[in-house]
Amino acid sequence: MMLVLSFRLATLTIIDGDYYRDVSDNKRLKEIYVTAPRGEIRDRHGRLLAGNKPSFTVQILKDELMNIKDKDKINMTLLTLARLLEEDGVIYVDDFPIEFNKFKYRNEEIYNIENLTPEDKVIDIIISNNLLPQILDTYYINPDYKEHYQFITINKGINALESKGIDMPIKTELNSDGLTVDFDNNKDIDLWKKSHNINNGATAKEAVITLIDNDKNIIRKIIDHPISRQLVYNILKERNLANDLVLEEYSLTFDEEYLQTKRELMKDFKNINFETNAKDDFVNIVSETSLNSLLEKVVENKDAKGNTTKIVPAKILLNKIEEKGLESPVTIEVNEENNTVLFAHKDKKLFSEENPIDTLINFAKKENLLKDFITDDDIKGIAQEVTLNNGVNPKISISKWKYVSLVNKSDWFEKYKIPKGKNAKETLSFLIDYFKIDNSLSKYEARSIMSLYDQLDKQGNRAYQPINIAYGIKDSTVAKIEENLMGMPGIQVSIEPVRYYPEGETAAHLLGYLGKISQTSEIEKYVKEKNYSPNDIIGKTGIEEKFESELRGKNGVKRVEVDALGNTTNMLNEEKAVPGNNIYLTIDSKLQKVAEDSLKKALEEIQKGGTFESKWGNYKYGINKKNGRPYVNATSGSVVAIDVKTGELLALANYPAYDPNLFSTGISSTDWKSLFPENEKDLLAPRPLYNIAIQTAVQPGSTFKPVTALAALEKGLDPNKTIRDMGYVQFGNQKMGCWLWNSNRGVHGPENLYDALRDSCNYYFYTLALGRNQRTGEPVGMKLEIEDIMNMCKQLGLNDKTGIEIDIPKEVSGGVPNPQGKIATTKTLLKRYLNNNIKHYIKEGVDLKDDEIKDIIDEIVSWMGEEEPLSRGEVIRRLDKMGIDPEKRLSGEREGLADKIKYTYLNQAGWNIMDTLNITIGQGQNAYTPIQMANYIATVSNGGYRHKVSAIDNIKNHDNSRTIMEGERKSERIKLNDYENLEHVKLGMKKVSTEGSARRLFGDFPVTVASKTGTAQKSGINPATGETYDDYAWFVAFGPYEDPEIAVAVVLFQGGSGGYAGPVAREIIAEYLGLNNTDEKGLLPFEIELAR
Repeated sequence: MMLVLSFRLATLTIIDGDYYRDVSDNKRLKEIYVTAPRGEIRDRHGRLLAGNKPSFTVQILKDELMNIKDKDKINMTLLTLARLLEEDGVIYVDDFPIEFNKFKYRNEEIYNIENLTPEDKVIDIIISNNLLPQILDTYYINPDYKEHYQFITINKGINALESKGIDMPIKTELNSDGLTVDFDNNKDIDLWKKSHNINNGATAKEAVITLIDNDKNIIRKIIDHPISRQLVYNILKERNLANDLVLEEYSLTFDEEYLQTKRELMKDFKNINFETNAKDDFVNIVSETSLNSLLEKVVENKDAKGNTTKIVPAKILLNKIEEKGLESPVTIEVNEENNTVLFAHKDKKLFSEENPIDTLINFAKKENLLKDFITDDDIKGIAQEVTLNNGVNPKISISKWKYVSLVNKSDWFEKYKIPKGKNAKETLSFLIDYFKIDNSLSKYEARSIMSLYDQLDKQGNRAYQPINIAYGIKDSTVAKIEENLMGMPGIQVSIEPVRYYPEGETAAHLLGYLGKISQTSEIEKYVKEKNYSPNDIIGKTGIEEKFESELRGKNGVKRVEVDALGNTTNMLNEEKAVPGNNIYLTIDSKLQKVAEDSLKKALEEIQKGGTFESKWGNYKYGINKKNGRPYVNATSGSVVAIDVKTGELLALANYPAYDPNLFSTGISSTDWKSLFPENEKDLLAPRPLYNIAIQTAVQPGSTFKPVTALAALEKGLDPNKTIRDMGYVQFGNQKMGCWLWNSNRGVHGPENLYDALRDSCNYYFYTLALGRNQRTGEPVGMKLEIEDIMNMCKQLGLNDKTGIEIDIPKEVSGGVPNPQGKIATTKTLLKRYLNNNIKHYIKEGVDLKDDEIKDIIDEIVSWMGEEEPLSRGEVIRRLDKMGIDPEKRLSGEREGLADKIKYTYLNQAGWNIMDTLNITIGQGQNAYTPIQMANYIATVSNGGYRHKVSAIDNIKNHDNSRTIMEGERKSERIKLNDYENLEHVKLGMKKVSTEGSARRLFGDFPVTVASKTGTAQKSGINPATGETYDDYAWFVAFGPYEDPEIAVAVVLFQGGSGGYAGPVAREIIAEYLGLNNTDEKGLLPFEIELAR
């Protein structure tokens, strides 16, 4: 037997040895996963809006890497990869929470004073002191060992410029003489300079500086590295520019996130500080911002069996009052049909002037019931949702009653078994031992290894799926990695499909953006339920998010034999990747670009008092006469265009927008920060990520008057009945004037409905609500009640969402006038004003503690509930007694505190006829989104058919051979007594374009358009500028008048007069109707069709 075995062994090792060695080396089995391209998104004509492009991608194969038994070899593989990426300045995935060399302020007091983050402060110092040339000369060579990667600061700037699509024929090198920066002589440098407007004699470094052009985002990317931050800080100290800035050598992102969350909340909520806990903070935030909304809600929940239960927060609060043996001063009644709650006082005499919700809240506060109520298991989730909807994100975990950042820190510490209480430096030291990293490595290289380990850990049990570490790497970097593959098992460069938006910012808010799976809800939905890899990119907003399951393809796999070098020698079998489905939108990308370009053009010209130039006539913008300057703050706006016959979305544009390409592989923290305003206090500062069209409800101004007109016609108004404009109506000592009276004491004279719409005569619409001409006593023949207006608003869709296929961000439904809610709103506004300003009114020599100030604020707010309105003298007397100066005027204010409380708040707290009059002209307690406004105009123009707005034309499979889904078209006709009333309104809107305020817009226009201008006022002082807010400009239109096809709504934030938005609507209508295209003989398309 031994002889036979020996012979067989000799045969295998000697005779067939070469063969089996070759098999061993060249027939290793390997599975290669193939990523399926994401489905395309195209416009209605098939033009590409979102596609895919191949990208060199560095991947880690966890199963191969972690099968290596030698820990040192794994660490060396990760270190070699990190060095190659760092040397070339490649941005790779890095979510590791230990940070080095972060800019901080010296103490917390400075955070309270400064509006800028420390990083933004550093960027301002760099720009104002022209430090960029000196910074770009810096570099780092580790003094302890030569293998450490070299860091060249200017490379960060070069890479940032390349990420903007700028080709950079510039080479850098570190040698014994230091840093050299030269042009690549293989390129035509003269042509390159000329194409980028660079001085012909400029050096390579000067060219980089010219292209950076003090762009804050590029400078932010330059200092987005611990080594560059250290180098920059050295320069600041050398120049004595560091001042209150320090460099924190070690930090944890969890701690900084927690501190920043607290700082932001402390600015808005006086009772929150670093000592208060998360639970108390949550109660405080809900009480201050959302209690009224919470108590008005009725929430329906479905259990696993599909059974529906209703949760009524107000009822739960009443139960808690009863459980304590108390009697509630308020009763409630739930309307099961529309899920609303009606509150009523038990004692009518005692609380006749106070809103019953406020009575209930004040009672619960007095009895210390709010904390128990808000933190109730059935309530806390609803309270969190309401608070988020009100624009406040506490970032508090309501399941653990801890700040989310601290929950994440605790989870991370537990994952790596890090002892509690360790600081950032101690944590780094612990993890060096945990991962068995060479102690001789620098902290920078040790952290790089840890960061890659962190990505391996996040992959979880899906070790077979590649982890994408870096996208879009250059050919030179690919070559370096390929050269080192023998020493880097488990590392590969793959060509992966990466999302690509060829038109950049075009339709960004509709398309949405992508991102990595990060939120708890996303992990639950995609990783646990749908078996996604934790490393996957998903749709986060817009169409990309809504149709994630349709757009995502099915990944493939190849089973191959490879040699020792990893090269494929034989294909065994393959499951091909199947691309995702293609979505065709209803928008026209050319029309979308016209909308975006004209919106941008209008805002830029308004800011300088310039001219909107167009083939249809130039439009000259004026200035804000009150401030003696152009409308310089007109920096944001939105426009929506809808097909009036179908409800299909034709264009949706917001300015400013963002480039979704930034998000294709997961956005960097630097790019993310660049999309937010430097001063968060400036609520109207441009916010590129904000979808104004569906998220922002604005007072409609006179664009609301067609609603009032239609409601009056339905009530029996004769459209030919004339009302004599007498300038103003008066109630006590308060006058409400027509805009013409307010501007120059002019009057319109006799006006019928058509003329009143044409001239936007406020007096006419006031009279409809009064039922008679107040100044002449002549009856109108009907009286318009607030309920009539509310009902018409609801009919026209102004109280509902339009139904557009966007889930994130949530569409806001605006809101029709709500008399019951006015007192609550006014109280909230007064309390907010007092919280922000009352300390400035305290008399000299009077020392009030925070608790005393809080009591004073609560006392002042409670004056709204007194049976008899306070006189001005009584307000002055009470303030004086409290130690508050009643007559003092703050900078930028036109009145003292007593007058502000009396006339701005107390006199406005209850609903009265003046409120109704304000509603008739689109001011007061009503606000709507641009998409709601466009759909309401479409409904008026098309004979009363209210459509569900849709952005989806159809969805096809990847090769367009099969239609999977057609876009949903839903419409219903609103209920009117006489549909001819719509024609009366339309005629009035036509006269706006032909005879009224829009006639200079459409004087040379070849198609008849119906329109309405509107100016919305925003009260208060902008805390960022110290000035009052400028008016908002609204413009709505439809055309052609005879057979409407398109409806447009435009709003320009602080854009001045309503007519200023008109050129935007005109350009869109012209493009849609084909008026910008002419044949060889110069005939317009509609003229050719008519001739035919």
